[in-house]
Amino acid sequence: MEPATIDIKNARVHNLREVCLSLPRNKLIVFTGVSGSGKSSLAFDTFYAEGQRRYIESLSSYARQFMGQMQKPDCDLISGLSPAVAIQQKTTGWNPRSTVATITAIHDFLRVLFARIGAQHCTQCGRPISAQSREQIVAGILDSFAPGSADGRGGIRALILAPQARAQKGEFRDLFEDLVRAGYVRARVDGRVVMLTDDLALEKNRRHDIEVVVDRLVLAPENRSRIAEAVENALRIGKGSLIVAVEAVDAAEETGTSPKRTATKRESAAREKVFSSSSACTRCGISFEPLSPQLFSFNSPTGMCMKCDGLGELLDFDPELLVPDPSKNFYAPCIEPMRTKVGKWRRHVYEAVARAVGFDINLPWKKLPAKAREALLYGTGDRHLTFEWKWSGGVWKHGGTFDGVLEELREKHRKAKATFIRDYYEKYMRRGPCPDCAGARLNAQARAVRLPVSNKARAAATGNAKGPNLAEFCGLSVAQARAMLDGLALSPVQKIVSEEVLKELRTRMDFLLNVGLDYLSLDRTAPTLSGGELQRIRLAGQIGSGLAGVLYILDEPSIGLHHRDNQKLLASLLALRDMGNTVIVVEHDEDTMRAADYVVDFGPGPGIRGGHVVAEGDFDAVLDCDKSLTGQYLSGKRVIEVPKQRRPVEKRPGLRPQSRRKARKP
Repeated sequence: MEPATIDIKNARVHNLREVCLSLPRNKLIVFTGVSGSGKSSLAFDTFYAEGQRRYIESLSSYARQFMGQMQKPDCDLISGLSPAVAIQQKTTGWNPRSTVATITAIHDFLRVLFARIGAQHCTQCGRPISAQSREQIVAGILDSFAPGSADGRGGIRALILAPQARAQKGEFRDLFEDLVRAGYVRARVDGRVVMLTDDLALEKNRRHDIEVVVDRLVLAPENRSRIAEAVENALRIGKGSLIVAVEAVDAAEETGTSPKRTATKRESAAREKVFSSSSACTRCGISFEPLSPQLFSFNSPTGMCMKCDGLGELLDFDPELLVPDPSKNFYAPCIEPMRTKVGKWRRHVYEAVARAVGFDINLPWKKLPAKAREALLYGTGDRHLTFEWKWSGGVWKHGGTFDGVLEELREKHRKAKATFIRDYYEKYMRRGPCPDCAGARLNAQARAVRLPVSNKARAAATGNAKGPNLAEFCGLSVAQARAMLDGLALSPVQKIVSEEVLKELRTRMDFLLNVGLDYLSLDRTAPTLSGGELQRIRLAGQIGSGLAGVLYILDEPSIGLHHRDNQKLLASLLALRDMGNTVIVVEHDEDTMRAADYVVDFGPGPGIRGGHVVAEGDFDAVLDCDKSLTGQYLSGKRVIEVPKQRRPVEKRPGLRPQSRRKARKP
């Protein structure tokens, strides 16, 4: 039988003086009193600490070795204690990957929603894409990889590959054994074709890409039936997608009279294409892999932007910081991290850039035209340059490209092993949006999937005629996102598929609205949240979890709330209680104390003068207690008098603005 109370005897943690209490379970309980009187010592350092300690002791010895030892609170007895969850006023979420949506698990349900009802669009032309039949895929392969189209030197042999693992960790021994039993001979592992009968030892903690080779054949119209059979098998075992990887070989190789020509790395990359039976753009001839929740995760290699690793921002050099003195010329050098004067070898590279673009490199930096600065900093792209190295024997000319000074500095920053060297370069760097994803964190395919919304909801939120993608949806405030969920334009089948997901999303967003966080955007990162906001977000997450029989301990959740929002917070606390939980709140707010089922007042003073329970019971019992300082002020027996006369304000010298670069002398 479940105990009716939580009992503690002779608690001596910190300044507590042999505190004995019997608290009712499944009630809203408020610990109040002057600061330093022992409220948090009993709530967090006793109840929560003991709850965590007992949970850890219930685990196996193997699991306990990873969690460390927890000291038992100094008390004689604690009984009736439930599993404890603490929601404190601490901004502990400094991970830039944590957002409002991820903390509350809203992002997880959004990933499922986009994977189930999202409308895919082409990453190049932006048109909606449709499913491809087997015949369309075969025709697309022949159109894209016709014999002799690669370089005119021979036919094309193709590898028809079926994806088995994409950016997954493991050794995959069972997978290789299953493929051998199924009759397959080869597979491509991390871009390299291997024999399945070999002893394949993959690194367990490294992510691998694995595709099984379904067939090796020459792409030609006369082999159409064989291509169709390979496509059908690849789609079956590749779960709707396949990869065509080709390499050019001499036609004579097919007859055994000539050795194989090895394709270059660039040629091989250009001759690889993904085909899918579920999604493809008929205009651009591009196929896409089937949608999955992993595609919409910026923490997964499947969906993250590879440029910024899913962070949405990059640390890069700022030209304004690089050139503190623009009166110097490029060779001085005016770019400060270059440190020393430019040597002769580097000069002949920069002079080639100056000749190609058409400017005098000896001019001061501030007098160089914009195109000259851009070429020196960012490079000349794929433009071919002729470099002239003059020496005693004449002039040696060679060709190449120029990537820019910024790329040289980035390479030095990446290769720097010493912390002080990295810190030196980072003085000239700033964080900014990723140029590839523009801060969206996701790759191009994930950004091209959009929700079907009504015209009214579309105009009210993002204004995009095709509906919002996941990044745009998370950029909305909680209130706007909640309204957009009600404005989805779904077919009858989509309504059935998304019913449970939408229910969870609406419930969790309603919890955020109820605690006064309607103004927060879903992509707001954890480091930018205040302690009160983060605590209320965690509270909303706990309510959404639906747990019962838990002891929740909160630390002043009403701080910074308007009276209107405070009432919403109280409603959430009462809802948490009504789910069958015990809620202990360390609080000074009068409304919270009036709404509580049980109030415990600590005192009579702070520090060594505190640590006693001066009053306990309902709110009226605290008001009637003459020893309770809290009760005296709440009942009006004691008041804080407003001064009849204010102290005069002395005029003192204040702060004066000064230059950021150099302070003026007084």
